[in-house]
Amino acid sequence: MIQIKDKADCCGCTACASICPKDAITMEPDTLGFKYPKVDLSKCIDCGLCEKVCAFNDNYDKSRNLKEPEIYAARHKDIHEIETSRSGAAFIAISDYILENGGIVYGVGYKDHFRVAHKRATTKEERNEFKGSKYVQSDLDGIFRQVKEDLKQGNTVLFSGTPCQTAGLNSYIGKKLRENLVLVDIVCHGVPSPYIWRDYLAYIEKKYKNEVVKVDFRDKSRIGWSGHIESFIFNNGRKVESRIYTDLFYQHIMLRPSCGNCHYTLNSATLL
Repeated sequence: MIQIKDKADCCGCTACASICPKDAITMEPDTLGFKYPKVDLSKCIDCGLCEKVCAFNDNYDKSRNLKEPEIYAARHKDIHEIETSRSGAAFIAISDYILENGGIVYGVGYKDHFRVAHKRATTKEERNEFKGSKYVQSDLDGIFRQVKEDLKQGNTVLFSGTPCQTAGLNSYIGKKLRENLVLVDIVCHGVPSPYIWRDYLAYIEKKYKNEVVKVDFRDKSRIGWSGHIESFIFNNGRKVESRIYTDLFYQHIMLRPSCGNCHYTLNSATLL
């Protein structure tokens, strides 16, 4: 059975919990909100599937890797899509193609009060929630199994996430269903704590004595790409800009421990 002795050895992708035939594994948050697998020994049959499916190691499936990277620069033709996306809106162009051909898109949106989580979209309107970076580790509970069910039904599925999430999903899905799965990695800088984000949002609302109704982790509306500013819009229409959370992100003091042990980057030491 899977046992995490060092938090740096687990990226929290949920592959182990998803593959367990007895539902003996749950993903439990630590004090920072990062989730780790917890095994219910009364349910575990010691089948070893949870250990086999783990892709957070140097031996993850590289069968589809190119010998040399093929590098392209892309920019959406629609300036509105660029303005409302984080970079050149390549994700919008790719996901548009999938949706227009009857496929399903999984990306990161919000649940509850701006809790960052992966969600499922079958329309462009639903998919638009996935626009823009969310500098928090997303909640993946139940998502891998949902993706697998969609693939079993013959659907084409696009899944966008961090490299450790896409590697975990790729391992969980297996080769038989892999042909209809399109994986899109983001260029990852590390994933911040869900609870720090939750508490920071509460701090902002307390400071300005109003409820936040919209957040933008990287607002381009005023200065474009030249800087990194987060913004909040309150229910009274007021907009506030800040760099507090942004500065914490770039200081690397609220990232998941596994980000300093990343197996999908050439030099993980740059994150330390």
